[in-house]
Amino acid sequence: MIPTIHPRDIIDRLDVVSRSAIWAVLASSCMAFVVFDWLVPEVGTGPLYIPLIALAGWRLGPRAACGVALVAAFLNILPIHGFDAGLSPLAATVRAVVRLGAYAFVVATVCVLRRVYERERYAARHDALTGILNRASFEAHAHLALGGCAANGSVTVLALADIDGFKSVNDTSGHAEGDEVLIRLALAGVAAIGWGDRFGRLGGDEFVFLLQSSTVAAAVSRVETIHRRLRDGLSGSRHHIGVSMGALVVSPGTTLDWATAIREADRLMYVAKRAGTGGVRVESFGGSTVCRSTAAGADEAPLAAA
Repeated sequence: MIPTIHPRDIIDRLDVVSRSAIWAVLASSCMAFVVFDWLVPEVGTGPLYIPLIALAGWRLGPRAACGVALVAAFLNILPIHGFDAGLSPLAATVRAVVRLGAYAFVVATVCVLRRVYERERYAARHDALTGILNRASFEAHAHLALGGCAANGSVTVLALADIDGFKSVNDTSGHAEGDEVLIRLALAGVAAIGWGDRFGRLGGDEFVFLLQSSTVAAAVSRVETIHRRLRDGLSGSRHHIGVSMGALVVSPGTTLDWATAIREADRLMYVAKRAGTGGVRVESFGGSTVCRSTAAGADEAPLAAA
């Protein structure tokens, strides 16, 4: 059975090609078309430039597409061989206008489609309220990160955060006020993460982090820092709310699937909730055991390793 190739797969593969590689393809193709046009002038290479213009517009933007279109029009207008030399000035001008107009249409169409594609792709991957990753997009990143823990040598952390007292906000002040609380926490989370980290909303008032650290100790420190930043972000609210967090530290060399990881992070979060409002619980999966459970306003428990 022939496997189905989805257009999205082709686009995703094209989007990872470097800009320098795209320019190399465009330049070499134009040179090849010039040589072909010189060898076989009766055929004409005008339509062959359309895919190049479309490629430039899709990957390099409108300016690059316009530049490629002008080059293509010039190469088609310039009488580089005898077959074109017999054209009258009027015929050459009309042909130039027609081809340039066709190329301009391709540029405009491809660039508009690219903008629409980017807008729809962003909407499909991000939470509509907070602007952070939605569940499906975050899971895709988590599958790759957790599956590569055994090979990349870094410590991976999956942390689940839940707003304490969020239901009372919706019940007493309405969902609009609840949305403000969610946005406030999302902004604090975005400000707390670093390059390469992932932050998403699973649904409701549950948020999730995917972090990378060099050591287990550094991972625990990062979790505590993020938890503190989230609490600070909610402190400006007029509601009596907090945030509990459970974090699973995955050591290098450990293979773990998403379902197991999120289940463990969820369990740790509820352990933190039972320990007191605004607590955090951190444990490792595979390797040394790390346990830290704190509650807002309480003294931090000592870090234990087994």
